Amino acid sequence: MRNRSRKRRSPLWTRLCLIIGIVLTLGSGSAYAGTVLVADRFDHAVRQQDLLGDGSSRHSRTVTGPLDILLAGSDLRSSWKATGELPRADTIMWLHVTASLDRAYLLSIPRDLEVHIPADARTGQGDSTTKINAAFPYGMRDIADTAGGMQLLNTTVQQLTGARFELAALADWDGFTAITSELGGVRLCVDKTFVSRQPGLRGEKFTAGCHHYDATRALELVRQRYVYADSDYGRQRMQQQYLKQILTRATSTGVLTNPVKLNRLLDATNRALTMDLNGYRLSDLALALRRLTPARLVGLQIAHRTLPDGNEGLVQPVDDELFAAMRDDTAGQYLARHPSLVSHGPGTGD
Repeated sequence: MRNRSRKRRSPLWTRLCLIIGIVLTLGSGSAYAGTVLVADRFDHAVRQQDLLGDGSSRHSRTVTGPLDILLAGSDLRSSWKATGELPRADTIMWLHVTASLDRAYLLSIPRDLEVHIPADARTGQGDSTTKINAAFPYGMRDIADTAGGMQLLNTTVQQLTGARFELAALADWDGFTAITSELGGVRLCVDKTFVSRQPGLRGEKFTAGCHHYDATRALELVRQRYVYADSDYGRQRMQQQYLKQILTRATSTGVLTNPVKLNRLLDATNRALTMDLNGYRLSDLALALRRLTPARLVGLQIAHRTLPDGNEGLVQPVDDELFAAMRDDTAGQYLARHPSLVSHGPGTGD
């Protein structure tokens, strides 16, 4: 039986914070991993919790590929700490790093995808078919139990995709804003001038072409959804463009060779992320992933179809070949045969 929940406007732009924080923290290692002091700083650059529900290995692990990482961003607001309202995971991503550790595929899982959420023994919730973003609150005993939410989300995504995740990260919006500010904003491109119809941003005008945006303005652009003919897919493309621009700025504006800037950026990353490193040292990951550049991060779109009953839900087609290719580390070959699943360009046309 389908469990319907009320519609909620949610900040899907938190998805970018996930990868930005990880890659900024890890990518920085190429310049500093040989320094014991800085390596220790990396290892404490993010908060750590058991997000996967497997006890998180306490034994040191050697970094070998491939790596599968579960990424989530919730719509938690500080005001909810007083009301007790539980957040949802409105950003869900699977980051697959290839065996060579120099290329990665980023697959966004739509928040409205209808799946079976397993029962959670801790909360008594779940065992229902509904939108996948409900797995997060179903796993929470209270507003502070974000680790429990991630654990049930992990179980749900594993059941959907067949993947076994070795690391996980949960993003916080305020930290993402700080990261963008520390980098001095970003340059983003849109293909046509439009006026925002996004709730809370109505009337804001964005001009066609490539422009430099400060943190606030850039995030307003990344939140846009209703100007795209394909709705959230269009937003995903803009977010992926935004991600690559931030990673490019982080590696080309002297941040990695300036101890003061790097320290501020790591502080922002600490505010942005909670991670389950599962026995890996962040500095070891940094060194292992030093060849993973923005150009080698490929954004993917999951195939889906809309439910026929007008409830705005989505269902996964019977074809799970993309999931299998990600699991088997053959995504490159699969995408060569199915290039339409690769995200391309900003695109704001109706």
